[in-house]
Amino acid sequence: MDRDEPVGFWSYTRRDDEIERGKIKRLVDLISDEFEIMTGRELHIFFDKQDISWGEEWRSRIDSAIMGTTFMIAIVTPRFFRSQECRREVITFSSHASSLGLDDLLLPILYSGSPDLLDESPDDELATLIKRRQHVDWTSLRLEDEGSPKYRQAVHELAIRLSEILERASELEPTAQEEALAVDDQAGIVEQLAEMEGALPRLTECLNGFGEVTAEIGSHMEWATAEINESDKRNAGFAGRLRVSQQLARRLQDPVERFAQLGDQYAAGLAIVDPGVLTLIRMARDPELSDEDHATVSEFFEAVLGMASASRDNVPVLMGFSSSAEEIAKFSKSIRPLMRTLKKSVQRVVDGQSVMDEWERLIQEGGENIPSSR
Repeated sequence: MDRDEPVGFWSYTRRDDEIERGKIKRLVDLISDEFEIMTGRELHIFFDKQDISWGEEWRSRIDSAIMGTTFMIAIVTPRFFRSQECRREVITFSSHASSLGLDDLLLPILYSGSPDLLDESPDDELATLIKRRQHVDWTSLRLEDEGSPKYRQAVHELAIRLSEILERASELEPTAQEEALAVDDQAGIVEQLAEMEGALPRLTECLNGFGEVTAEIGSHMEWATAEINESDKRNAGFAGRLRVSQQLARRLQDPVERFAQLGDQYAAGLAIVDPGVLTLIRMARDPELSDEDHATVSEFFEAVLGMASASRDNVPVLMGFSSSAEEIAKFSKSIRPLMRTLKKSVQRVVDGQSVMDEWERLIQEGGENIPSSR
């Protein structure tokens, strides 16, 4: 596919399209056709994630930083926020676009109302990311007939919006890429590494902290389980269970707050580090990189790969822990707010893993010009 040809990736949940009887898929075709008749340029939008060409084109454009002609449309629904695949797609794309100063290339369409977007400052990182973008509200339009003048006008306006976004991005892209890919200044690599040196250890500290607090919370939950069993043996009934649940809520207050604080620190740290790591990966592709810089970057990437691996090992444990928290929350309403806080913090770690997985993929698949001893 021509590198200058506009290409889009459609992020949605298959179940939402099934419920809408294929209406979401038809919206892709309507937008593509309207864009082409307006501009005379074909607009290719990848919709079927099972198609191998989706992954191939994604890697080609992301790895080569061909972002000025590449966009993503996210069909946002309540189910979208619960889809780990959709979360990963949007977070990864946004990460690359932001590192090149091209935030507008992520276009969220609010397809149905979602509680995650109601708060001014949502706890969900993905909801925060979407609220910061210039989204399109489709919540009423989706109820319109696809052939109605109102629906056709909305499709037309969306095609105009895409055309404007791509035009602005193509104007900004050379400058953004020159800054992101510049390696003429030998201090560039050193400066980037110096900035990252302090940030990566703080992320590692957060990951270690999650393990410690998780163990503490787990011990309180084990205590509660034992107490409930003893209470049941004494035939204390629901009153006995309620007493244990209230005591558990008091015991969990402090560690859950610390867990949430770690989640905040972790998300903030990744937001700072991510653009720098992506920039270093692009800089490291320079075939004229000096031997000294090559060795320095290689050592840094080894640290990145090690952290990504350690974090990945923790994710299944934390997700299992989150599921256990949901079960505990059924005991008493006094525990539910704490467990919701816990679950949101775990989600931050899972979302963060998507970022680090992309670092790892780029380093390991980047070819001979990406220095890594692995």
